[in-house]
Amino acid sequence: MPQKNSKKISIFQYVVTIVVVGILASGLTLFIYELNGPRTSSHMSNAVKDDLENISYLYELIDSQYIEDVSETDLVNGALKGMTEAIGDPHSVFFPEEAAKDFDDSVSGSFEGIGASMMLENEYPVIAEPPFEDSPAQKAKLKKGDIITKVDGKEVKGQPLNEVVSKIKGEKGTKVTLEIMRGNESFSVDIIRDTIPVKSVKSNIDKTNKDVGYIQITSFNETTSDEFDEAVSSLRKEGAKRFIVDVRGNPGGVLQNVEKMTSRFLNDGDVIVGFEDKNKETFEEVAGKKFDKGEKINEPTVLLMDENSASASEIMAGALKAHGFDVIGTTSYGKGTVQTLVPIEGHGEVKLTISKWLTPDGKWIHEKGVEPTIKVDYPDYLKRVVIDRSMTYEEGVISNHVETINTYLNELGYNVGKVSSTYTADTTKAIKEFQTASGIEATGKADKATVEALETAITQHWKENDIQYETALKTVLSK
Repeated sequence: MPQKNSKKISIFQYVVTIVVVGILASGLTLFIYELNGPRTSSHMSNAVKDDLENISYLYELIDSQYIEDVSETDLVNGALKGMTEAIGDPHSVFFPEEAAKDFDDSVSGSFEGIGASMMLENEYPVIAEPPFEDSPAQKAKLKKGDIITKVDGKEVKGQPLNEVVSKIKGEKGTKVTLEIMRGNESFSVDIIRDTIPVKSVKSNIDKTNKDVGYIQITSFNETTSDEFDEAVSSLRKEGAKRFIVDVRGNPGGVLQNVEKMTSRFLNDGDVIVGFEDKNKETFEEVAGKKFDKGEKINEPTVLLMDENSASASEIMAGALKAHGFDVIGTTSYGKGTVQTLVPIEGHGEVKLTISKWLTPDGKWIHEKGVEPTIKVDYPDYLKRVVIDRSMTYEEGVISNHVETINTYLNELGYNVGKVSSTYTADTTKAIKEFQTASGIEATGKADKATVEALETAITQHWKENDIQYETALKTVLSK
């Protein structure tokens, strides 16, 4: 995920990131599917026509004179990529055909593949999370932590993650063969690809307050509003009379879907979002049956967001805040532009920034973010640098990773004395206790398996002691 500043990644950001990689590559963006047609050549200046002729001349020169054969597609794609990059906008991107398909899949609500998210570790792709339920990967008994060494008999060490993911994904019904390393065991598995639905909404009734429904929205893809509607209906049947909506870590997605969902909370005629185009012309989208079909959510509702809530998430946050709802957490990411997808026949598509979006009160939040009405930050232990799993830590080692280990152990209730960057005798004792409790051989050394278990434990600890959620619960119960 893009970051505004160069900084160390935290365990929370890391957990969010590995879920997104290989499943939802859309990044921080919005989509609309209407665009004024580009100017025809008859409207171009003579200078521009001359420049385009120079591009054509260079193409012909390379094609006829360069000492090696060059793919015509590669030449054109290079020109399209270079022109898009020349804009200097990180959200305007040219996607060649294969990348375009992956991108389209990421916002469609489903993709064809094996149903496993991946991350890179020591130059190898690794299964980052348990495979999706009922997916081919789950049926093949793949596990979190499995290392993929070969795809269809070819080594993948050192290859970019997106290239490996592209090789593993494929059409429904086709076969991919993976060579897996699990601990000291190596084996081969044949997997038949299938259509994998990407669930973007999760919901449940609060454990202690049965009239509070919790709805987590992890992205805004083409099926999210339908999933959201189903979640609301289901929670109401279970007795929900209040809602907590959570867009923490949500990178954005499809504009039309967030408009449909936000409209349900607002009165007809209330502004959802405004837009300003290249010519400084503005228009607004307002709540009404166009978006919500008259199906409103009148129950008391609060919204959770954080610094990784971006784009479409910020549209929802900005609209709810402007119309009197409480927004709880930290200031959002600050991505205030709108993109559209434009197909380039035979070559892929361009994702192009075409307008700014504005909150209902006319604010452009780009690089500023939406401020919460109730600020509640994450605890400091979640902001620690992710531990380097390629190393084994033992008594006497001094590093910032050891400080993170000591911080986690202390937070989990193990005695490490004074938290420091030194792996002390107290750390060794605490690690042995943690390993025993986790079913790991009690060596007192923090190896890869121990670090993974420690990070899983600290994430679970945070979920069970989520102060942002507790604040949201207290707030919505007061309404």
